[in-house]
Amino acid sequence: MQPALYPQDFRTALIPPASGKRRRNPRTVTMPERVGPHVKLVFAEMARQKLRYLDVAERSGVQHATLKAWRKKNRAGLESLEAVLATLGFGLVPVAALEALDPELAGELIALALKMRMNVPQTWAALIDIGVEQKLLRMRAEDRAAILVDHDARMAGHANDNVKQQRGSEVASSTK
Repeated sequence: MQPALYPQDFRTALIPPASGKRRRNPRTVTMPERVGPHVKLVFAEMARQKLRYLDVAERSGVQHATLKAWRKKNRAGLESLEAVLATLGFGLVPVAALEALDPELAGELIALALKMRMNVPQTWAALIDIGVEQKLLRMRAEDRAAILVDHDARMAGHANDNVKQQRGSEVASSTK
């Protein structure tokens, strides 16, 4: 049996709000009704992993008040959303709908997804991972080691450590 090209919950249109029924087992983090799918993922994962707002705020570097404001007042910014998703064990990868792609590329993508027995978003993520690995393999060993050391140092802290990186001109002036 062929796998579905997109997961059943993959949507490009807004989902209508849920009915007003109350749950018997209330969670510490409830699901907001009128937010985007990325923010719904954040709150669903917080509930699934049994994390409180303070836990996520502390680990991600995003303020507690910002997380709570995502529920009704504010839209999530890209950097904050990526930091929170990284804290929850997710990455943010844009996935094009097949209709938006060149027909030849869409056909090849479908063929690859079927061959790999994956859906289209999983195939895109695998292709991105392969591209990153290929780029790392083409780099000189010293450059690759420096990037990996910097990445490991950043990941040892919080997902959003707010440490500014030095630019090339700043590095040159600081070494003189």
